[in-house]
Amino acid sequence: MKFNWKIRLSASKQLGNILLWGVCLIMVQSCSKELDAPNPLPFEITDITASADKVVINPSKPSEDALTVSWPAFSNSMISYKIILANGEQRDSVAVASGAISKRFTQGELNAILVEKLKMTVNVESKLDITVLGLIPSKTLSTTSKTISIQVVPGPVGAAYASLWVVGDATPNGWNIENPNAMKKDPTNAFQFKFNEVLNAGDFKIPVATGNWGTDFFMPLANHPKLSETGVQLVPGGNPDYKWNISAAGAYKILLNISATPFITIKPFTPYKQIWLVGDAVPSGWTIDNPTPMVPTAGNPYEFTYTGSLKVGEFKIPTATGSWDGDFFMPPTNGEGTTGKDAIIIAEGKIDNKWKITEAGTYKITFNQLYETISIVKN
Repeated sequence: MKFNWKIRLSASKQLGNILLWGVCLIMVQSCSKELDAPNPLPFEITDITASADKVVINPSKPSEDALTVSWPAFSNSMISYKIILANGEQRDSVAVASGAISKRFTQGELNAILVEKLKMTVNVESKLDITVLGLIPSKTLSTTSKTISIQVVPGPVGAAYASLWVVGDATPNGWNIENPNAMKKDPTNAFQFKFNEVLNAGDFKIPVATGNWGTDFFMPLANHPKLSETGVQLVPGGNPDYKWNISAAGAYKILLNISATPFITIKPFTPYKQIWLVGDAVPSGWTIDNPTPMVPTAGNPYEFTYTGSLKVGEFKIPTATGSWDGDFFMPPTNGEGTTGKDAIIIAEGKIDNKWKITEAGTYKITFNQLYETISIVKN
């Protein structure tokens, strides 16, 4: 029996063509499906939930949980959320960490909002309305949830934390959560903490306790923001792990405000090259054109000293001569004696606090403009 090879070759060629056309058709259909894929539907927030129907604030435990607000959604870093809290006509908005689909409020954080922003009366039960606003900034899209209501009883207002710290490789103590660098509470404002220091290039964040990486942290709203941005948030458990970044090593002054309207300022500090004393306690008296100069400490651009006679009287520390409208270092309270250690800077002399010398004699004054400290010792 003989095979017709021409017929067989022709059949094979036709089969190959059929397979080739099939592959092309599949590719065309695939491309068509990609090109014809529908646009995503507009995102929506359906029901939101609160972890409690009633919250009675305990101001003695500011870091404990008070309330968690949650909403069903996929975690998506492109979507940002805000929680709108309202009491009648009073409203406040709270930013939520990028990608989060819940927000935990501590006792101290929620209480500050209730009393300071929503003007609720301490120890009186009030209604709190809660709404979640979703935003996709890149597409100018937004959506709003239904509003739910709970009952709250605010407590007495005070700073939520008595102590705060700074941890990170930008700080002198590095990533040592057992012994991070302490912030200094502002002597004029219990809601403000300062950290004035020579920093390394690196990251930092602000824990509310030591010895535990699972504690709450004050962090920026996004990782590594510009230092000019003032947004700050309290992140329960420190997750997501956002940090500030110091790109240029040097001296900085950091101020954190933890009131109901929190903010942070991080500014490089350039020391004044000369500092003076002015007042009736010093040899030059109240002569702003020619005040008594302090002596810079060799090798330390931030420290100045004065050793000499002081009369019974007052003095303050100008940063420039010739004008009473310049910046001054002053004590936190007027008439402070020689035992005070704080020397705060007041822009344009808007507050006129002065140190008071009650006994004439020879004194040594040591002043540090970075750490804002002063020592006044009678020899």
